[in-house]
Amino acid sequence: MPSGRPPTRELPFGAACYAVNLQVRPPEGTRAALVELRERMAAATGLAMQFAPAGTLHLTMFSIVYVRAIYPSPPEAVWASIEGPVRTALDAIACGTAPFTLAFDRAGLRGDAVIVQTAPDPRLEAIRDRVEAAIAGIAPVFRAATTHATVARLAEPVAEPSIAPLDSWLDAAVLAWPIDELRLVLETRYPAIEETVLGRYPLAGT
Repeated sequence: MPSGRPPTRELPFGAACYAVNLQVRPPEGTRAALVELRERMAAATGLAMQFAPAGTLHLTMFSIVYVRAIYPSPPEAVWASIEGPVRTALDAIACGTAPFTLAFDRAGLRGDAVIVQTAPDPRLEAIRDRVEAAIAGIAPVFRAATTHATVARLAEPVAEPSIAPLDSWLDAAVLAWPIDELRLVLETRYPAIEETVLGRYPLAGT
């Protein structure tokens, strides 16, 4: 049984990696708004930002094998040890969870990330609870403390986080992000520039 979380590292944009994530892709309208947001934020702040291709934009619901973790064994072995319980949990989640929509109402800078953020949603946290339960006791758990999506990476991290209402950047107070399918993906180039879909889990609850 793992004792505590292993150390983490920084990764350069475009680096090869091995990570397994549970994520959600945005519909086209949401993706277009995210692209506009990051362009406006880059122009307004004057900070050097690195943009992943628009088609790779996503919300990570759970970092199952965390891309920045330095595990005591190879990450491939970590995934092999938890794949069965995780897939079983995701099958149950998909059957019992109805589609829902998150409303992102803030955006800003945190560390090396340019993010949109929303308050915790009990439906998303219930999904995280079940994934965490599948991993805990077998491998270290890296559960996000916030609900956010990264839209760009900063060339240089900021010293202090700076989060503001979304309408400080966009001509909208809320960005709606429907959640109707979970994607289990293997990430092989950071940040999610190259990935392989390991499973799709449409939400079929009522």
